Amino acid sequence: MANYGWRPHIESALCLRLPHLLKRRAVVPGCTTSGAWQWTRDGERVASLAFNADLGDETGRLVLTYRADGRDVTETITLSSIPNHYGGRNWFMHCPYTGRRARCLYKWASLPGFRHREAVRPRPTYASQRDGGTSRILRQRWALRRKMGDEDSDLFSEPMKPKWMRWATYDRFAARDAELEAREGAAWVSLLGRLGVDL
Repeated sequence: MANYGWRPHIESALCLRLPHLLKRRAVVPGCTTSGAWQWTRDGERVASLAFNADLGDETGRLVLTYRADGRDVTETITLSSIPNHYGGRNWFMHCPYTGRRARCLYKWASLPGFRHREAVRPRPTYASQRDGGTSRILRQRWALRRKMGDEDSDLFSEPMKPKWMRWATYDRFAARDAELEAREGAAWVSLLGRLGVDL
């Protein structure tokens, strides 16, 4: 399959999480269940499927029914489990393309079927992995301020100390911000140097 220029992003895929199905009792060991599952974004439904699950005590199968590219799709996913040291069992899905055990399988619009992310080439990445050096540092600095509860400062000054925060805690946050700011400056100098800009 040639998808020249295509770069799969984890965030753009539907993620079928077996722990969520188990927690919400959509699938139950030792039982046959059926129902529907949906994905939402900003409160709006973006996709859905119907499922039938038939689990024994140690193995099972999950049959998914959904529409893709204007046609009905039925997909069967094998389930297996291994015993926990302290009782009970850990359940896994098996990727239909690699057979690899997984807790999560992904469905990209441009690819058929749910699959393990290792079954996709080029390998899918997260947004944080796609960030360039300065973008990642900027995200980290804003995340630091959110963690502090600082909604007023900008990145051209030190974070503002919330009234409730201890000075020792604030000093740790401020030191981390200063470290990130220094890395940001070094990244800009490196970038401008590669562009041939004299500083």
